[in-house]
Amino acid sequence: MEERERILNAYREHLLEVGQPPVSVYRFCQDLDISEKTFFGLFPSFHAVEAVIWEAMLDRVIEAVEGGPEWNEFSAKQRLLAFLFAFVEASLEMRSLMLLRFTEIGVFSRPPFLRRFAARYHRFAKGIVEVGVENGEIAERGRVSDLYPSGLYTLFRSVIDFHLQDESDAFQRTDAFIEKSVNVAFDCIRTQVLDSAFDLAKFLLPQSVVDRDCK
Repeated sequence: MEERERILNAYREHLLEVGQPPVSVYRFCQDLDISEKTFFGLFPSFHAVEAVIWEAMLDRVIEAVEGGPEWNEFSAKQRLLAFLFAFVEASLEMRSLMLLRFTEIGVFSRPPFLRRFAARYHRFAKGIVEVGVENGEIAERGRVSDLYPSGLYTLFRSVIDFHLQDESDAFQRTDAFIEKSVNVAFDCIRTQVLDSAFDLAKFLLPQSVVDRDCK
């Protein structure tokens, strides 16, 4: 096994067994019988190690749904639904780790260990938005449209949060939450709701801020 994989596996196991990141890189390397030079040659920090773990999980799900036979025929809404259902299913294999790491942060938090996870999802969501704009599911609204991937990331994190708290049989409530939240999201981005909200926000902001941002 390559040193990189050994580090990733050992870090994951440590989180599951101890419930928190290792105390120090030095101690972690001692337990793994590798040098700090080896560790830092591959990862700049523990945050970077964990970031790879979550990004890799997300990558596997995205690659799986995008490789499906019907993906190219799906609408933007169908693509998002397919992804969310697939992610929830895949997350069962890492539920213990997700309960440990995700339940201690809020939906709107941006911890270092999820930066690559968030960036990867934003790229994926941007592709969904582009499909939606092309087929008319999503209204093109200039600068407002640039906010769509971030909004879809918040939806995604809300689904994760809901799922981790769900105690219904076979997580049926999560399935219902996914369908309802995606319906609401697409109702918003294909109507004038966001335009109205954006106009209200501009009205409430100090005029100096509006003038600066519109330049």
